[in-house]
Amino acid sequence: MAGPSVSVIIPCFQAHATIALQLASLSDQIDAPPFEVILVDNDPAQRLDEAVADFLHSTAFELKVVRAHEHQGSSYARNVGISHARAESLQFCDADDVVSRTWVRNGYLSSQHTEIWTGESILLAEAPFSDGLETVRREFDVPSPEWSAPADKQTGPFPVLMAGNFGGARSTVLELGGFDQGFAHYGDDNDLAFRSRRAGHRVPVAESARIAYRGKWSAKQRMRRGFHDARARRRLLIVHGVSSQSPVPPWPADIARCLAATALMPFRRSASPFDIAMRWSYALGNASGALRFGWPRTAPPSTPGLGLTAPSARHNNPSEGTMSA
Repeated sequence: MAGPSVSVIIPCFQAHATIALQLASLSDQIDAPPFEVILVDNDPAQRLDEAVADFLHSTAFELKVVRAHEHQGSSYARNVGISHARAESLQFCDADDVVSRTWVRNGYLSSQHTEIWTGESILLAEAPFSDGLETVRREFDVPSPEWSAPADKQTGPFPVLMAGNFGGARSTVLELGGFDQGFAHYGDDNDLAFRSRRAGHRVPVAESARIAYRGKWSAKQRMRRGFHDARARRRLLIVHGVSSQSPVPPWPADIARCLAATALMPFRRSASPFDIAMRWSYALGNASGALRFGWPRTAPPSTPGLGLTAPSARHNNPSEGTMSA
């Protein structure tokens, strides 16, 4: 029997409550080529096997659950997934999102035109996800997008790869060395985009490869996310030597601006306390990234490719085992 044309890789951390909805969205794809779905279990406490039991004998795709417990982080999980992928065309999505009915087809066609691409992501409130797949689809997938060639819109110095919606050729990702575990939780996607650009590859936008993602963050979660995003962004600027081209100010100036904005807040009705708090989250993340990663003696090493292993090595490592239908 011929192998799959596409390998869909989904890192799974604390995904027990959400992965079934994503798998349901992959079960009713329109005009999709043969594809496999690789779930990378990055959390031994999440009972992933139980959550996906109804899909193990799916006729829509072959489901494979891969263990990746040695390290935590999306970069390591994606590398492990790549190691188990059988197709040349790879597509990545997240465990708590929903893909369009034409996502696999349009992503596959995009991969025939470019070595790597980033898709379109639509932000939705949490409520539609709680109401089920058809409710989510009515919000972002009516009608489902027809395929269009990826557009080379990213002409600036800072290419972006959407973490939960991108794809490309397996050979290209391996040529780039896979994902860097140094960006374990934030920024591994954009780090790959930087390295792709430097290797001479474009990172075009495949607008017809569409997903919906959850706007589920509380104020505390948004502030935490802002801090870590700014920290990872500063590391990207340092690692790739483009700090001077960035509109992000040096961290002392960033902190000074936040102090001024805080002092002026009683006189400005346009700035809410939450707006100021978010500015502080970004400024402190920027400062943390500069101090942590800007000094050679304190910066942790980059570890691209952690989790990429040869097939023989995979089968000899029980901690990286698989379960498939």
